[in-house]
Amino acid sequence: MFKKALRLIIILSIFILFCVLYADKLEYLLPEEYKISDKDLEIIFIDVGQGDSTLVITPNKKTILIDAPGIPYWSKIYSLEPAENIVLDYLYSRNINKLDFIIVSHPHGDHFGGMFDILNSLKIENFIDNGYVEGDPNYVNLLEIVDKKEIPYDQLKEGDFLEIDNEVFIKVFFPPKKGFIFEGANNSSLVFKLLYGNFSILFTADIEVEVENYLCSKYKKEIKSVVLKVPHHGSRTSSSSRFIKTVSPEAAVIMCAKNNPFGHPHQEVISRYLKFKIELYRTDIDGDIKILTNGKQYTIIPNLK
Repeated sequence: MFKKALRLIIILSIFILFCVLYADKLEYLLPEEYKISDKDLEIIFIDVGQGDSTLVITPNKKTILIDAPGIPYWSKIYSLEPAENIVLDYLYSRNINKLDFIIVSHPHGDHFGGMFDILNSLKIENFIDNGYVEGDPNYVNLLEIVDKKEIPYDQLKEGDFLEIDNEVFIKVFFPPKKGFIFEGANNSSLVFKLLYGNFSILFTADIEVEVENYLCSKYKKEIKSVVLKVPHHGSRTSSSSRFIKTVSPEAAVIMCAKNNPFGHPHQEVISRYLKFKIELYRTDIDGDIKILTNGKQYTIIPNLK
């Protein structure tokens, strides 16, 4: 217990030191101006259609996959493109055969459905979720595979602080340790900030306005981030003016499919981001979207379709 507490103190001390060293030193550069180096953190928003999937590669080549969609169990109602193989094919194209961390934000098929093939095809070092299982009924089948393969499993909750790699950290803001305080899988979603130097990105999965208000009231400046992964595919259920203003990102990424049946992103949501003069990127328009940062500078590279 003492060693664990001491390690946490050391990690937090390193984090605070980096915040001081990099304070007010982050600079945005155009893609053609940015100099790629072996100190880069790489974040790729993979164009998976109507779903979420983000790959993170640290400077020391640790790999984190946040969500991987498939066809939701209710998909017969809608005409949705299958996404199971998109993420796995992308990983293979990058010669990635092992993932250090898989993080499932919440148990909806457009966030976890592609994980079945990934668990059965790659070596997985750690599997993380939020502990909520009352979403799509086949999520328990995914957890059974994790158990059968004896993949180390953990849950992240509010207040957790995770060292992914040297100088790369995750700070968790939601859901609370005391339990799920709002109804539905969307409002159980993991909300966490990925930090590297003075760069930060807030991952929000499918949270709606209830969670946004909780975060704004409780954390205020703590959720301020350079980049925001727009909640719930740009749905009008989320991205309140209060939340956008509190996070105050320089850029925001919307993950959605072209001509999707939900109408995402909704026009009023787009208008809010433009009102705050935030640079918007969309997978339905830009395809895969890559962020590179060395902790002092960053750039965003859309792969235009």
